[in-house]
Amino acid sequence: MRFLSILVFIGSFATLQAQQTWSLEDCIDYALKNNISLKQAELNIETKESQHLQSKLQFLPTINASNSYNRNKGLIKNPLTNIRSTTESSILSLSYATNLTLFAGFKNVNQLKKAASEVLKSTYDLETAKNDLISSLALSYLQILFNEELYNTAEKQLILSETQVIRISTLVDAGSIARGELLNIQSQLALEEQQLVQAENQLILSKLQLAQLLDLENHKDFNLLKLDLEVIDFELKETINLDFELALKSQSSIKSAELEIESAKYDLKIAQSAHIPSLNWSNSNNTFYYEGAGDMFKEQLTNNRESSHVLSLNIPIFNRWSTRTGVKQSKIQIENSILNNQQAKNQLRKNMEQAYTDQIAAYKKYLAAQKAVLAYKESFTYINTRYTLGMVNSYEFNESKNKLIKSESDELQAKYDLVFKVKLYEFYTSLKFEL
Repeated sequence: MRFLSILVFIGSFATLQAQQTWSLEDCIDYALKNNISLKQAELNIETKESQHLQSKLQFLPTINASNSYNRNKGLIKNPLTNIRSTTESSILSLSYATNLTLFAGFKNVNQLKKAASEVLKSTYDLETAKNDLISSLALSYLQILFNEELYNTAEKQLILSETQVIRISTLVDAGSIARGELLNIQSQLALEEQQLVQAENQLILSKLQLAQLLDLENHKDFNLLKLDLEVIDFELKETINLDFELALKSQSSIKSAELEIESAKYDLKIAQSAHIPSLNWSNSNNTFYYEGAGDMFKEQLTNNRESSHVLSLNIPIFNRWSTRTGVKQSKIQIENSILNNQQAKNQLRKNMEQAYTDQIAAYKKYLAAQKAVLAYKESFTYINTRYTLGMVNSYEFNESKNKLIKSESDELQAKYDLVFKVKLYEFYTSLKFEL
Protein backbone atom coordinates (compact mmCIF):
# COMPACT_ATOMS: atom_id res chain seq x y z
CA MET A 1 0.00 0.00 0.00
CA ARG A 2 2.87 2.32 0.88
CA PHE A 3 4.49 1.54 -2.49
CA LEU A 4 1.28 2.50 -4.33
CA SER A 5 1.12 5.77 -2.40
CA ILE A 6 4.67 6.60 -3.46
CA LEU A 7 3.82 5.86 -7.10
CA VAL A 8 0.75 8.10 -6.90
CA PHE A 9 2.85 10.90 -5.41
CA ILE A 10 5.52 10.57 -8.09
CA GLY A 11 2.89 10.53 -10.83
CA SER A 12 1.18 13.61 -9.40
CA PHE A 13 4.52 15.44 -9.17
CA ALA A 14 5.37 14.54 -12.77
CA THR A 15 1.95 15.82 -13.88
CA LEU A 16 2.49 19.10 -12.06
CA GLN A 17 5.90 19.43 -13.69
CA ALA A 18 4.42 18.75 -17.12
CA GLN A 19 1.64 21.28 -16.52
CA GLN A 20 3.96 24.03 -15.33
CA THR A 21 3.47 27.30 -17.14
CA TRP A 22 6.73 29.07 -17.90
CA SER A 23 7.19 32.81 -18.11
CA LEU A 24 10.23 34.31 -19.82
CA GLU A 25 11.65 35.09 -16.38
CA ASP A 26 11.17 31.44 -15.38
CA CYS A 27 13.04 30.30 -18.48
CA ILE A 28 15.90 32.72 -17.86
CA ASP A 29 16.21 31.82 -14.17
CA TYR A 30 16.16 28.11 -14.93
CA ALA A 31 18.75 28.42 -17.69
CA LEU A 32 21.09 30.55 -15.60
CA LYS A 33 21.02 27.90 -12.87
CA ASN A 34 21.22 24.76 -15.01
CA ASN A 35 22.97 25.57 -18.29
CA ILE A 36 26.07 23.39 -18.64
CA SER A 37 28.09 25.98 -20.56
CA LEU A 38 27.51 28.52 -17.79
CA LYS A 39 28.54 25.97 -15.17
CA GLN A 40 31.74 25.39 -17.12
CA ALA A 41 32.34 29.14 -17.22
CA GLU A 42 31.83 29.24 -13.44
CA LEU A 43 34.39 26.45 -13.03
CA ASN A 44 36.78 28.49 -15.16
CA ILE A 45 36.39 31.34 -12.65
CA GLU A 46 37.25 28.95 -9.82
CA THR A 47 40.34 27.85 -11.76
CA LYS A 48 41.46 31.46 -12.23
CA GLU A 49 40.85 32.17 -8.53
CA SER A 50 42.98 29.16 -7.63
CA GLN A 51 45.75 30.46 -9.89
CA HIS A 52 45.43 33.88 -8.27
CA LEU A 53 45.89 32.33 -4.82
CA GLN A 54 48.92 30.40 -6.03
CA SER A 55 50.47 33.60 -7.39
CA LYS A 56 50.17 35.11 -3.89
CA LEU A 57 51.80 32.06 -2.33
CA GLN A 58 54.77 32.45 -4.70
CA PHE A 59 56.08 35.17 -2.36
CA LEU A 60 56.54 32.62 0.43
CA PRO A 61 59.69 30.51 0.87
CA THR A 62 59.82 26.84 -0.02
CA ILE A 63 60.61 24.34 2.75
CA ASN A 64 61.47 20.72 2.00
CA ALA A 65 62.67 17.86 4.18
CA SER A 66 64.30 14.62 3.11
CA ASN A 67 65.85 11.54 4.65
CA SER A 68 67.62 8.43 3.43
CA TYR A 69 68.71 5.14 4.92
CA ASN A 70 71.58 3.15 3.39
CA ARG A 71 72.67 -0.35 4.34
CA ASN A 72 76.23 -0.95 3.11
CA LYS A 73 78.45 -4.07 3.05
CA GLY A 74 82.05 -4.42 1.87
CA LEU A 75 84.73 -1.76 1.54
CA ILE A 76 83.09 1.24 3.15
CA LYS A 77 84.34 4.74 3.86
CA ASN A 78 83.70 5.90 7.39
CA PRO A 79 82.02 9.33 7.13
CA LEU A 80 83.58 10.39 10.43
CA THR A 81 87.22 9.33 9.88
CA ASN A 82 87.29 9.08 6.07
CA ILE A 83 89.07 5.71 6.49
CA ARG A 84 87.97 2.81 4.30
CA SER A 85 87.48 -0.60 5.84
CA THR A 86 85.72 -3.85 5.07
CA THR A 87 82.66 -3.95 7.26
CA GLU A 88 78.87 -3.84 7.32
CA SER A 89 77.07 -0.72 8.52
CA SER A 90 74.10 1.58 8.07
CA ILE A 91 73.82 5.33 7.56
CA LEU A 92 70.67 7.40 8.28
CA SER A 93 70.72 10.91 6.77
CA LEU A 94 68.28 13.69 7.69
CA SER A 95 68.04 17.13 6.06
CA TYR A 96 65.76 20.05 5.35
CA ALA A 97 66.21 23.09 3.12
CA THR A 98 64.58 26.50 2.73
CA ASN A 99 64.67 28.68 -0.38
CA LEU A 100 63.39 32.23 -0.79
CA THR A 101 63.45 34.47 -3.86
CA LEU A 102 64.40 37.93 -2.68
CA PHE A 103 64.21 39.66 -6.04
CA ALA A 104 63.29 38.39 -9.52
CA GLY A 105 62.81 41.55 -11.54
CA PHE A 106 59.26 42.01 -10.17
CA LYS A 107 58.22 38.81 -11.96
CA ASN A 108 56.14 37.58 -9.01
CA VAL A 109 54.47 40.97 -8.63
CA ASN A 110 53.40 41.05 -12.26
CA GLN A 111 52.27 37.42 -12.15
CA LEU A 112 50.05 38.32 -9.20
CA LYS A 113 48.56 41.31 -11.03
CA LYS A 114 47.97 39.23 -14.15
CA ALA A 115 46.24 36.49 -12.14
CA ALA A 116 43.91 39.07 -10.56
CA SER A 117 43.13 40.44 -14.02
CA GLU A 118 42.40 36.92 -15.31
CA VAL A 119 39.89 36.33 -12.50
CA LEU A 120 38.00 39.49 -13.42
CA LYS A 121 38.16 38.66 -17.13
CA SER A 122 36.68 35.19 -16.55
CA THR A 123 33.84 36.84 -14.61
CA TYR A 124 33.07 39.12 -17.56
CA ASP A 125 33.25 36.14 -19.92
CA LEU A 126 30.58 34.44 -17.79
CA GLU A 127 28.39 37.54 -18.01
CA THR A 128 28.80 37.59 -21.79
CA ALA A 129 27.74 33.95 -22.00
CA LYS A 130 24.70 34.74 -19.85
CA ASN A 131 23.72 37.68 -22.07
CA ASP A 132 23.99 35.57 -25.22
CA LEU A 133 21.87 32.85 -23.63
CA ILE A 134 19.21 35.34 -22.48
CA SER A 135 18.82 36.84 -25.97
CA SER A 136 18.53 33.34 -27.48
CA LEU A 137 15.90 32.38 -24.90
CA ALA A 138 13.89 35.54 -25.55
CA LEU A 139 13.89 34.95 -29.30
CA SER A 140 12.79 31.33 -28.87
CA TYR A 141 10.14 32.34 -26.34
CA LEU A 142 8.65 34.93 -28.68
CA GLN A 143 8.77 32.44 -31.54
CA ILE A 144 6.59 30.03 -29.54
CA LEU A 145 4.09 32.76 -28.70
CA PHE A 146 3.95 33.73 -32.38
CA ASN A 147 3.45 30.13 -33.49
CA GLU A 148 0.73 29.62 -30.90
CA GLU A 149 -1.20 32.62 -32.20
CA LEU A 150 -0.59 31.46 -35.76
CA TYR A 151 -1.98 28.04 -34.85
CA ASN A 152 -5.05 29.56 -33.17
CA THR A 153 -5.72 31.72 -36.23
CA ALA A 154 -5.42 28.72 -38.55
CA GLU A 155 -7.75 26.75 -36.29
CA LYS A 156 -10.39 29.51 -36.35
CA GLN A 157 -10.21 29.71 -40.14
CA LEU A 158 -10.61 25.94 -40.37
CA ILE A 159 -13.73 26.05 -38.18
CA LEU A 160 -15.15 28.78 -40.40
CA SER A 161 -14.54 26.68 -43.50
CA GLU A 162 -16.10 23.62 -41.89
CA THR A 163 -19.20 25.70 -41.19
CA GLN A 164 -19.22 26.82 -44.81
CA VAL A 165 -18.96 23.20 -46.03
CA ILE A 166 -21.98 22.21 -43.94
CA ARG A 167 -24.00 25.18 -45.21
CA ILE A 168 -23.05 24.62 -48.89
CA SER A 169 -23.74 20.88 -48.60
CA THR A 170 -27.28 21.68 -47.44
CA LEU A 171 -27.81 24.05 -50.37
CA VAL A 172 -26.39 21.52 -52.86
CA ASP A 173 -28.68 18.79 -51.49
CA ALA A 174 -31.61 21.19 -51.87
CA GLY A 175 -30.55 21.89 -55.46
CA SER A 176 -30.10 25.61 -54.78
CA ILE A 177 -26.51 25.80 -56.04
CA ALA A 178 -24.22 23.74 -58.24
CA ARG A 179 -22.07 20.97 -56.79
CA GLY A 180 -18.95 22.73 -58.05
CA GLU A 181 -19.35 25.31 -55.29
CA LEU A 182 -19.17 22.55 -52.68
CA LEU A 183 -16.04 21.13 -54.28
CA ASN A 184 -14.36 24.53 -54.19
CA ILE A 185 -15.15 25.00 -50.50
CA GLN A 186 -13.99 21.47 -49.74
CA SER A 187 -10.68 22.15 -51.50
CA GLN A 188 -10.34 25.30 -49.39
CA LEU A 189 -11.03 23.20 -46.30
CA ALA A 190 -8.31 20.73 -47.31
CA LEU A 191 -5.86 23.61 -47.82
CA GLU A 192 -6.63 25.03 -44.38
CA GLU A 193 -6.28 21.60 -42.78
CA GLN A 194 -2.80 21.46 -44.30
CA GLN A 195 -2.04 24.96 -43.01
CA LEU A 196 -3.18 23.93 -39.53
CA VAL A 197 -0.85 20.92 -39.58
CA GLN A 198 2.03 23.13 -40.71
CA ALA A 199 1.26 25.62 -37.94
CA GLU A 200 1.18 22.78 -35.40
CA ASN A 201 4.52 21.45 -36.65
CA GLN A 202 6.09 24.90 -36.40
CA LEU A 203 4.75 25.25 -32.86
CA ILE A 204 6.14 21.87 -31.81
CA LEU A 205 9.51 22.67 -33.40
CA SER A 206 9.75 26.04 -31.66
CA LYS A 207 8.94 24.38 -28.31
CA LEU A 208 11.63 21.82 -28.99
CA GLN A 209 14.18 24.56 -29.68
CA LEU A 210 13.41 26.36 -26.42
CA ALA A 211 13.35 23.09 -24.46
CA GLN A 212 16.77 22.24 -25.88
CA LEU A 213 18.10 25.61 -24.80
CA LEU A 214 16.86 24.78 -21.30
CA ASP A 215 18.00 21.14 -21.53
CA LEU A 216 14.45 19.93 -20.84
CA GLU A 217 13.24 16.61 -22.20
CA ASN A 218 9.43 16.82 -22.42
CA HIS A 219 8.93 19.65 -24.91
CA LYS A 220 5.41 18.63 -26.00
CA ASP A 221 3.95 19.60 -22.61
CA PHE A 222 5.98 22.79 -22.54
CA ASN A 223 3.42 25.52 -21.82
CA LEU A 224 4.25 29.21 -21.82
CA LEU A 225 2.58 32.04 -20.00
CA LYS A 226 0.11 33.74 -22.32
CA LEU A 227 1.04 37.37 -22.85
CA ASP A 228 -0.95 40.17 -24.38
CA LEU A 229 1.93 41.80 -26.17
CA GLU A 230 1.45 45.35 -27.27
CA VAL A 231 3.44 47.26 -29.84
CA ILE A 232 6.31 48.98 -28.08
CA ASP A 233 6.90 52.66 -28.59
CA PHE A 234 10.47 53.64 -29.25
CA GLU A 235 12.26 56.91 -29.76
CA LEU A 236 13.65 57.83 -33.14
CA LYS A 237 17.24 59.00 -32.79
CA GLU A 238 19.48 61.04 -35.04
CA THR A 239 22.45 59.00 -33.83
CA ILE A 240 23.07 56.08 -31.50
CA ASN A 241 26.29 57.58 -30.11
CA LEU A 242 24.93 58.07 -26.57
CA ASP A 243 23.53 54.55 -26.43
CA PHE A 244 26.79 53.20 -27.81
CA GLU A 245 28.78 54.96 -25.08
CA LEU A 246 26.48 53.42 -22.46
CA ALA A 247 26.89 50.00 -24.03
CA LEU A 248 30.70 50.34 -23.99
CA LYS A 249 30.52 50.86 -20.23
CA SER A 250 28.03 48.07 -19.54
CA GLN A 251 28.80 45.31 -22.04
CA SER A 252 30.90 42.58 -20.41
CA SER A 253 32.40 41.53 -23.76
CA ILE A 254 34.06 44.96 -24.07
CA LYS A 255 35.33 44.84 -20.50
CA SER A 256 36.76 41.38 -21.14
CA ALA A 257 38.55 42.61 -24.28
CA GLU A 258 40.06 45.51 -22.30
CA LEU A 259 41.32 43.13 -19.63
CA GLU A 260 42.89 41.02 -22.37
CA ILE A 261 45.09 44.02 -23.21
CA GLU A 262 45.97 44.46 -19.54
CA SER A 263 46.88 40.78 -19.22
CA ALA A 264 49.09 40.98 -22.31
CA LYS A 265 50.96 43.97 -20.82
CA TYR A 266 51.67 41.99 -17.67
CA ASP A 267 53.00 39.17 -19.84
CA LEU A 268 55.41 41.66 -21.40
CA LYS A 269 56.66 42.75 -17.97
CA ILE A 270 57.07 39.12 -16.93
CA ALA A 271 59.08 38.41 -20.07
CA GLN A 272 61.25 41.52 -19.55
CA SER A 273 62.05 40.43 -15.99
CA ALA A 274 64.26 37.69 -17.45
CA HIS A 275 66.75 40.45 -18.41
CA ILE A 276 67.14 41.51 -14.77
CA PRO A 277 69.44 39.73 -12.26
CA SER A 278 67.70 37.69 -9.58
CA LEU A 279 68.66 37.30 -5.93
CA ASN A 280 67.92 34.15 -3.91
CA TRP A 281 68.58 33.05 -0.36
CA SER A 282 68.70 29.44 0.75
CA ASN A 283 69.37 27.60 3.97
CA SER A 284 70.02 23.89 4.47
CA ASN A 285 70.53 21.77 7.60
CA ASN A 286 71.86 18.19 7.54
CA THR A 287 72.77 15.48 10.02
CA PHE A 288 73.36 11.75 9.96
CA TYR A 289 73.71 8.67 12.10
CA TYR A 290 76.51 6.14 11.36
CA GLU A 291 76.03 2.71 12.84
CA GLY A 292 79.74 1.98 13.13
CA ALA A 293 80.64 5.13 15.11
CA GLY A 294 79.73 3.67 18.48
CA ASP A 295 78.00 6.85 19.80
CA MET A 296 74.35 6.97 20.77
CA PHE A 297 71.75 7.84 18.13
CA LYS A 298 70.76 11.17 19.69
CA GLU A 299 74.36 12.19 20.29
CA GLN A 300 75.34 11.52 16.68
CA LEU A 301 72.41 13.52 15.33
CA THR A 302 73.56 16.42 17.50
CA ASN A 303 77.27 16.12 16.81
CA ASN A 304 76.94 15.54 13.04
CA ARG A 305 74.79 18.57 12.33
CA GLU A 306 75.77 20.79 9.43
CA SER A 307 74.16 24.07 8.40
CA SER A 308 74.69 26.39 5.45
CA HIS A 309 73.32 29.76 4.29
CA VAL A 310 73.67 30.73 0.64
CA LEU A 311 72.97 34.09 -0.98
CA SER A 312 73.11 33.72 -4.76
CA LEU A 313 72.94 36.33 -7.48
CA ASN A 314 71.99 35.12 -10.96
CA ILE A 315 72.99 37.49 -13.78
CA PRO A 316 71.59 36.64 -17.23
CA ILE A 317 74.23 37.11 -19.92
CA PHE A 318 73.28 34.97 -22.86
CA ASN A 319 70.38 32.51 -23.13
CA ARG A 320 70.23 31.95 -26.89
CA TRP A 321 67.92 34.97 -27.41
CA SER A 322 65.02 33.19 -25.66
CA THR A 323 64.30 36.23 -23.45
CA ARG A 324 64.43 38.60 -26.41
CA THR A 325 62.12 36.32 -28.37
CA GLY A 326 59.71 36.13 -25.42
CA VAL A 327 59.63 39.92 -25.14
CA LYS A 328 58.98 40.30 -28.86
CA GLN A 329 56.15 37.78 -28.78
CA SER A 330 54.61 39.57 -25.79
CA LYS A 331 54.66 42.87 -27.67
CA ILE A 332 52.97 41.21 -30.63
CA GLN A 333 50.31 39.81 -28.29
CA ILE A 334 49.65 43.31 -26.93
CA GLU A 335 49.09 44.62 -30.44
CA ASN A 336 46.83 41.68 -31.20
CA SER A 337 44.77 42.19 -28.04
CA ILE A 338 44.40 45.90 -28.89
CA LEU A 339 43.07 44.92 -32.31
CA ASN A 340 40.73 42.38 -30.68
CA ASN A 341 39.42 45.08 -28.39
CA GLN A 342 38.83 47.47 -31.28
CA GLN A 343 37.18 44.70 -33.27
CA ALA A 344 34.85 43.96 -30.32
CA LYS A 345 33.89 47.64 -30.14
CA ASN A 346 33.35 47.82 -33.90
CA GLN A 347 31.21 44.67 -33.79
CA LEU A 348 29.16 46.07 -30.91
CA ARG A 349 28.50 49.28 -32.84
CA LYS A 350 27.59 47.30 -35.97
CA ASN A 351 25.20 45.13 -33.95
CA MET A 352 23.57 48.17 -32.37
CA GLU A 353 23.27 50.00 -35.68
CA GLN A 354 21.76 46.89 -37.24
CA ALA A 355 19.37 46.44 -34.29
CA TYR A 356 18.28 50.08 -34.43
CA THR A 357 17.75 49.93 -38.20
CA ASP A 358 15.92 46.63 -37.85
CA GLN A 359 13.47 48.02 -35.31
CA ILE A 360 12.65 50.97 -37.57
CA ALA A 361 12.13 48.63 -40.51
CA ALA A 362 10.05 46.30 -38.33
CA TYR A 363 7.89 49.20 -37.18
CA LYS A 364 7.23 50.32 -40.75
CA LYS A 365 6.47 46.73 -41.73
CA TYR A 366 4.03 46.42 -38.85
CA LEU A 367 2.19 49.61 -39.81
CA ALA A 368 1.92 48.41 -43.40
CA ALA A 369 0.69 45.00 -42.21
CA GLN A 370 -1.98 46.67 -40.08
CA LYS A 371 -3.26 48.65 -43.04
CA ALA A 372 -3.31 45.51 -45.16
CA VAL A 373 -5.35 43.63 -42.54
CA LEU A 374 -7.91 46.42 -42.34
CA ALA A 375 -8.23 46.54 -46.10
CA TYR A 376 -8.55 42.77 -46.52
CA LYS A 377 -11.03 42.55 -43.64
CA GLU A 378 -13.31 45.07 -45.32
CA SER A 379 -12.89 43.29 -48.63
CA PHE A 380 -13.64 39.90 -47.09
CA THR A 381 -16.70 41.23 -45.24
CA TYR A 382 -18.03 42.59 -48.52
CA ILE A 383 -17.25 39.38 -50.46
CA ASN A 384 -18.66 37.21 -47.70
CA THR A 385 -21.95 39.12 -47.75
CA ARG A 386 -22.21 38.84 -51.52
CA TYR A 387 -21.23 35.15 -51.35
CA THR A 388 -24.00 34.48 -48.84
CA LEU A 389 -26.46 36.13 -51.22
CA GLY A 390 -25.09 34.08 -54.09
CA MET A 391 -23.77 37.11 -55.95
CA VAL A 392 -20.13 35.85 -56.17
CA ASN A 393 -18.76 32.37 -56.64
CA SER A 394 -16.58 30.32 -54.29
CA TYR A 395 -13.39 31.19 -56.23
CA GLU A 396 -13.70 34.86 -55.33
CA PHE A 397 -14.68 33.96 -51.76
CA ASN A 398 -11.66 31.68 -51.27
CA GLU A 399 -9.28 34.17 -52.84
CA SER A 400 -10.50 36.95 -50.55
CA LYS A 401 -10.32 34.69 -47.50
CA ASN A 402 -6.79 33.52 -48.29
CA LYS A 403 -5.60 37.10 -48.69
CA LEU A 404 -7.09 37.94 -45.29
CA ILE A 405 -5.44 34.91 -43.68
CA LYS A 406 -2.07 35.83 -45.14
CA SER A 407 -2.39 39.48 -44.10
CA GLU A 408 -3.26 38.47 -40.53
CA SER A 409 -0.29 36.11 -40.45
CA ASP A 410 2.00 38.86 -41.78
CA GLU A 411 0.71 41.30 -39.18
CA LEU A 412 1.26 38.78 -36.40
CA GLN A 413 4.78 38.08 -37.57
CA ALA A 414 5.56 41.78 -37.92
CA LYS A 415 4.26 42.41 -34.41
CA TYR A 416 6.47 39.81 -32.75
CA ASP A 417 9.42 40.78 -34.90
CA LEU A 418 9.01 44.39 -33.81
CA VAL A 419 8.79 43.46 -30.12
CA PHE A 420 11.97 41.41 -30.31
CA LYS A 421 13.91 44.04 -32.29
CA VAL A 422 13.00 46.81 -29.85
CA LYS A 423 13.81 44.69 -26.81
CA LEU A 424 17.08 43.54 -28.35
CA TYR A 425 18.23 47.11 -28.89
CA GLU A 426 17.29 48.02 -25.31
CA PHE A 427 19.21 44.98 -24.09
CA TYR A 428 22.51 46.43 -25.31
CA THR A 429 22.32 49.23 -22.74
CA SER A 430 20.00 47.93 -20.00
CA LEU A 431 21.12 44.26 -20.00
CA LYS A 432 17.50 43.35 -19.18
CA PHE A 433 15.06 41.49 -21.39
CA GLU A 434 11.54 41.89 -20.00
CA LEU A 435 8.26 41.40 -21.89
